[in-house]
Amino acid sequence: MVIGGGYAGVAAALRIAGKAARRRVPVSVALVNPSPLFVERIRLHELAAGRAPRRLELARLLGARRVELVVGRARRIDAAARAVEVELAGEEAALAADAQGAAAADAAARTRRLDYDALVYAPGSAAAPEIVPGGGEHALSVADAASALALRDRLRAARPGGTVAVVGGGLTAIEAAAEIAEAFPALRVALVTRGRVGEGLSERGRAYVARALRELGVTTLERTRASRVDAHGLLVAPEGGEAAARGAGAVERAASPERFAADLVVLAAGFRPAALAGSSGLATVAGGRLAVDRRLRAPAHPEIWGAGDAAAALDGDGAPLRMGCATALPQAAYAADSVVAALAGDAPPPPFRFAFAVQCISLGRRRGLIQRVDPRDRPIERALTGRVGAWVKELVCRYTIAALRFEQLRPHRGGSPAQAPRPRRALDAGDGERLPSGAAT
Repeated sequence: MVIGGGYAGVAAALRIAGKAARRRVPVSVALVNPSPLFVERIRLHELAAGRAPRRLELARLLGARRVELVVGRARRIDAAARAVEVELAGEEAALAADAQGAAAADAAARTRRLDYDALVYAPGSAAAPEIVPGGGEHALSVADAASALALRDRLRAARPGGTVAVVGGGLTAIEAAAEIAEAFPALRVALVTRGRVGEGLSERGRAYVARALRELGVTTLERTRASRVDAHGLLVAPEGGEAAARGAGAVERAASPERFAADLVVLAAGFRPAALAGSSGLATVAGGRLAVDRRLRAPAHPEIWGAGDAAAALDGDGAPLRMGCATALPQAAYAADSVVAALAGDAPPPPFRFAFAVQCISLGRRRGLIQRVDPRDRPIERALTGRVGAWVKELVCRYTIAALRFEQLRPHRGGSPAQAPRPRRALDAGDGERLPSGAAT
């Protein structure tokens, strides 16, 4: 079973099904996701700015590999029993209700309990409005498709000359501010951040981002903390008593919070991992991410692998890798290979290793920044900018879908998942590296 229909979940499900078929390992694969659609999360800032999204149906993505799609929300993982309780949605719930007849009105009719032998935990992350008090009630985000569409509608309805405040200084905030400013030139856009805009970029990278934002008319308030969001905008204060930078120059601000009037506030200051692991009693770290070892397995439950934003895969320094599809897709591939190896009775692959190469930022449709980084994600003074940077960024976005298509269309080398596997040796219950023989979900 795979929980999550994002980049990591879909990649893992397709790879497990395809590789198991080629290895003639009998396995059925189910993917659980609240929506029947695949969301290109790295393009949600484009959706918010009015670009029409591609409609990608999970059933079509998964169908070629005969992966069962269960549309519903995983509510609890019973790791001891190796089962997941799923609250069904839409047609899934209706079918369950029909099957249970008179009990259709009961909550039990909308719940399905799915057993598994191997589980890939990849439910992803969501917006974290609690970062700023009042954010949940008065702010918008680009963390999911519904939020991005709501922001798009509000932007279209905004009065000319209105102000949009984007809170955050990382890649998501930069992309959202630039995209909104370019698509809605009649609006005033401000970027409010506690540190510097593009803190993880090189000096050259930060200078280019600052120049591009100025050209787009975005005002930047650095070293400025958003202390509260309300119906009238933001309350802001200098971070650590320092001056806040507005545009190209520093402006001294009062020590107490003051009003920053804004018609719309967009929170893009971070994400929180899905809470499913913690609420199910699994060990978590780093704000709720599933704790995994160097082979991406939950230490107390080696039949569970973690991948993507909700899992705390570690870098070479022992810190969790940053969230993003750049790290999620390699984790998914590794987890999928590990699952198939375990089911086939093979030795596990070497521990997961990952090296960063670049950070990619779109600055509207005509500008971009491709920041070179070392394997530990530290910036180096090499970068592509301007239209070339925008073009490369677009190629990277397209590659993520191409990678899924590759797993979907990758040809079999004969055999099918229903055929008998090759003989496998008996397993020691204390081995913790392989799974028992037999068909698995």
